[in-house]
Amino acid sequence: MHSILEQFNTGLPFPSVFPPSFGKWKPSRDYFSFRNLDHFRHVVSKLTQKSDSHCDITYAEALRKLLAGEGDFPKAEQESIRNLVRSNLHERGLITEDVYEEYRYCVDGIQVGIDVGKYANGEPDCVITPAKQYIDFFYELFINVSYPYHVDNSTIRANCAKLLATIEELERQHIYIKIAMILPIARPSMDGNNFFADVPLFSHKDPKSVDTMSSIVNDRLLRKFFFAFLENYYKDKLANGYGTAVTLDGAMSIGSPFNEIDFFEEVVLSVGA
Repeated sequence: MHSILEQFNTGLPFPSVFPPSFGKWKPSRDYFSFRNLDHFRHVVSKLTQKSDSHCDITYAEALRKLLAGEGDFPKAEQESIRNLVRSNLHERGLITEDVYEEYRYCVDGIQVGIDVGKYANGEPDCVITPAKQYIDFFYELFINVSYPYHVDNSTIRANCAKLLATIEELERQHIYIKIAMILPIARPSMDGNNFFADVPLFSHKDPKSVDTMSSIVNDRLLRKFFFAFLENYYKDKLANGYGTAVTLDGAMSIGSPFNEIDFFEEVVLSVGA
């Protein structure tokens, strides 16, 4: 077994923040819990992949992009997808055209800036404050990257792009998203063992954009990095096809058709915004 993988305690219980549905799936499993994104990057940087043909990119190049935080979508493609998502959400009345907040003067409001001219003249209403006061909401999103072999990489890329653009819009509405990745796999080992991994990706307050998020959440996450992980962990006991994909309640499956309207409404309803 690869030495770096021996550092994991695969018998740990699931954390209490997991939805109950996670714990009901295959109580007997090899559980790999990563401390954070940097821990994941470090571990996969020590691995190699048997075949470099997956996702039309070598493991070395995929790793370079992951470590550099290099976005997965060209800027023009990002804007196209972002505009499509915003247009669809706007048509359903879920977002408005407002991009910039209106500001007003006040004497004792929340200070976000000073009108220097008014301040110099000694005018008391020199403090600029947002005209609209927001309440921050928080949502914990689990992205399930377990999907079957027949799901094309282009489908994963499209789903990721729309998901990440929708997260941008939610955070624009002051609904901040904590993102974690999970990977449940049934019987990837010929011994009949099951597999579960989780990686915290972004906290609620981490700055997020399609560019930064797509450097991690993309089609390479499973078919490059975790395929290499499974190869190095199970070695000659790895099952053909790397096991069977699993869907779980409480997690968004990146391999299933993604509807940004349904996702947006579900999150807003969940947080009570």
